[in-house]
Amino acid sequence: MADTSRFQTSVVKTEDIGQVIDEAVVAYKSTRYSFERRWYDNKFFDDGFHFRFLQRTTNKIVDLAERASMYNPTRAIPKASRQIRGVANLLMSNDPTPVVSPERINTHAFGEDQQALKQAQDQAKWKAKLVGHWINEEFKNQEINEKLAHLLILSMIQGVSYLQVWPDAVEEKIRTQVYDAFDIYLDGKFTDIQDCPMVIKGIPKLISEIKANELFDETQRMQITADNKLASSEIKEAYLRSRFGSERATEATQTILLKEAFIKEYVNKNNSGRIKNQEKASETLLRKKEGDPVIRHAFVAGNFWLFDEYLDIDKYPFVDFRMEPGPIYQVPLIERFIPLNKSLDMLVSRIERYTHTMVVGSWSIKAGEPDKPNNSAGGQIFKYNTTPPVQNPIASIPPFVFNFINVLNSFVEEQGVSTSALNRIHAGVKAARAIESLKESEYANLSIAQRRFKQSVRRIAERFLDIADNYFTQPQEAMFMEKGEPTYFDIIGKRAYDERQKLGIPAQEDIIPISKEYHVEIDVEQGMGYTRQGRQETAMELANFFGPLVQAGVVPPEAFQKFIE
Repeated sequence: MADTSRFQTSVVKTEDIGQVIDEAVVAYKSTRYSFERRWYDNKFFDDGFHFRFLQRTTNKIVDLAERASMYNPTRAIPKASRQIRGVANLLMSNDPTPVVSPERINTHAFGEDQQALKQAQDQAKWKAKLVGHWINEEFKNQEINEKLAHLLILSMIQGVSYLQVWPDAVEEKIRTQVYDAFDIYLDGKFTDIQDCPMVIKGIPKLISEIKANELFDETQRMQITADNKLASSEIKEAYLRSRFGSERATEATQTILLKEAFIKEYVNKNNSGRIKNQEKASETLLRKKEGDPVIRHAFVAGNFWLFDEYLDIDKYPFVDFRMEPGPIYQVPLIERFIPLNKSLDMLVSRIERYTHTMVVGSWSIKAGEPDKPNNSAGGQIFKYNTTPPVQNPIASIPPFVFNFINVLNSFVEEQGVSTSALNRIHAGVKAARAIESLKESEYANLSIAQRRFKQSVRRIAERFLDIADNYFTQPQEAMFMEKGEPTYFDIIGKRAYDERQKLGIPAQEDIIPISKEYHVEIDVEQGMGYTRQGRQETAMELANFFGPLVQAGVVPPEAFQKFIE
C-alpha cells in the first residue's frame, strides 16, 4: 500500500507546525489577492467614498473627489449602501428563532403500556421545549441578532463573512465573534467551508495578553516580539490606516499577528501517539480509530508556535454566510450596484455643476469692455464704454436627463429591494392587504438568501448544543419568560450528565441535559402579517371565521378562548 501520510499535516511535528501554517497563509493570500482588492474598493464605496480606489500601477490610493469644488462638484449618492442595508433589514425582520425537536422515543420498549408511552413523549417534548428556550436566551445573552446583522452586511460587501463559536472551558460559557473575509484564510474554490483542508484566522493580539496565556508554551511565548500590524492582510491594513490613521503603539498596546489554525487530519500512526499523550484528552477523542477525521488546533505568532492540540470536534468552529450558493469567494451584492451607482453619481454631479453656472447666470461682454461689475444692495452694476453687457438666457436641463436617472434607479432596484424596504410605497397605497402583498413579493425575491440565512442560524444553534454537550460539566441556571412570568430550570451537558449517572452521583430531577443530538429547525414565520394593521385585519377575519364554528360545536370554546388570548 502506498504511503499517503506525506500528503497530510499529521507528519508535521509540533515544533514545525508554525512554518506549515505560515506557508498556508502565504498560499491562500496569493490566490485571493484579486478578491482582496475588490473587497477593499467595495468597503470604501460602502463608506461613501465613491470616487476612491486603489491604483493598480502605483499601488496608491486615488480619490477623485479631492479635486472637487463648489463649481466642479463630485457628488456621491449612497444608493448602493442603502440597498444592501434594505436587504439586511428585510432578512433580519424575520426574527429567526431556533426550534428544537423532541428526542425519538422507542415505542416498542413500552409494549402495551400506552400511558407510560404518553408520559415519556410528554417528558421528551417538555425537555425539548426547555432546550429551545435555553438556546433563545443564550442568543439574547450573546446578542446574536446584532452579530447576524453584522454578518449580513459584511457578506454583501465582501461576498462571505464568518461567525466563530467557541467554548470558554474555564467559565463554561459560549463565546462568539464576527470576522470578515480578510481575517479568515481558506481555499475559496470550495463550496462548503467544512470541505476546506484548513481554516486559519489571523488577527492582531496584545503582546501582554499572549504572554499571560498559560495555555501557550512558556518558552515560545517569551520569545515573541511586536509587529504592531493592524491586520494580517496588507490591503486591509492599508484600509484601516487610511480610515483611522497610524497610531503609535505604547508599551501597553504592543500587538502581534496571532494565527489560529484549524487543520483537518485523519487519525493514523503519525498523530495517534500525540492524541493519546495529550493532556485532558476526552474519552471520545481517545476512542477515534484510524481513518476517523480529527481537527488539529494550533496557534502561531511571528515565527514561533505557541500551542498545538487535537480537538474533540468534527467540524470547524466557524459558520459562514453567503447570499448565494457556489464557491466561497463570489461576487458580493454591492458590486452589482456599483456601476449603476457611479453613473448616478456622475449625473447628479453634472446637474449640480449646471446649477452653479446657469442658475447663477452668465453674461456676454464685448472684448475691451469692463468685465467686473460693482455689487450693491440694489444688484449688479456694469459700467461699459460702447456696448452694454447682455445676460444670456438660462438653458433648461433636457428632460431625458431626468428620465435617464429614473432608468438608473429602476436598474438599481432590480438588483435589490425597493418598494417597502426603502420607503417607496406609493402614497395612494393605504390598505393593509396591498402593503402585505408588496412585502410578500419582496420576500419572494430573497428566497435563496432567506434559506441560506436560516441555514446559517441553524448551524449556529447546533454549535451551541455541541459546546454545551461537551463543556458544561456543572449545572447552570437558565430562565425564560412565559406570559410575563419567569420560569427557572437547570441545564448540564449530556456528556457530564451521563458520567454522573455512571459514577452514581445523584442528579436533580428537573435538570435538563443538553445534547448535540437534538434536531434544530429555524422558524422565521411572520405570524399573521408583516404589519400591525395586517395582523389586526387577519385576526378579525379569523375571529369571524371561528365564531360560527364555535356556535356549531365544531371548534371547542376553549380553543377560541386560547386564540383570543
